[in-house]
Amino acid sequence: MKKVNSGTLISSILFLIVGIILFTDPASIVKFISYFFGGILIGVGIYRCVNYYIQDKRLGVVNNNELAFGITAFILGLLFIVLASAIEFLIRIFFGVYLILIGISKIYQTFFTNDRTSKFYALIIVGVVFLLAGIYTIVRSNLELQILGIFMIIYGITDFISYFVYRNGDSTDNNVKEAKIVKEIAAENVEVEEEVVEDKKSTKKTKKQSKKKEKDNK
Repeated sequence: MKKVNSGTLISSILFLIVGIILFTDPASIVKFISYFFGGILIGVGIYRCVNYYIQDKRLGVVNNNELAFGITAFILGLLFIVLASAIEFLIRIFFGVYLILIGISKIYQTFFTNDRTSKFYALIIVGVVFLLAGIYTIVRSNLELQILGIFMIIYGITDFISYFVYRNGDSTDNNVKEAKIVKEIAAENVEVEEEVVEDKKSTKKTKKQSKKKEKDNK
């Protein structure tokens, strides 16, 4: 039986929320991620530049790598913020080109299939579907993020349902275990009582035998 905890429930809710946002408003998510990572890179860049200045002025240590890393991180952070809108376009182009290449490779495989069997026509159909999906992804804005959002929604719902299903299963197992323990304790008590009764019977029998011997001796 799968073990569940509160972390499973929290992660499923987070997946569900992020999936809904990705499906309904993917552009905002892309901008948020771009601003978030851009802000982190700018912060790291400023920290490295200040650290370089402190090492140079106070400690007399010159570390050009520290300065170069700081400036590079700062510039990349600015690019993430300034080009936030273009990042979604780049993701769309990359994902679309990837699907197109898969479609072309599927169609290319048909050139090496001499027999016009079901496999031949399946490769053509799959290749054309991937090819059209890649072109549509490039043309249609935010499509790939909406698809990701759908998958996250499905995952969040299934994980959410699984949490309660497995939790109820665990509670049922615990009840069965408790009932089994109670039954075992009851059985042990019965055995103890039977042993006590047997001891009493043997004690009475011993006393009777002792009295009988005393009478015979008299």
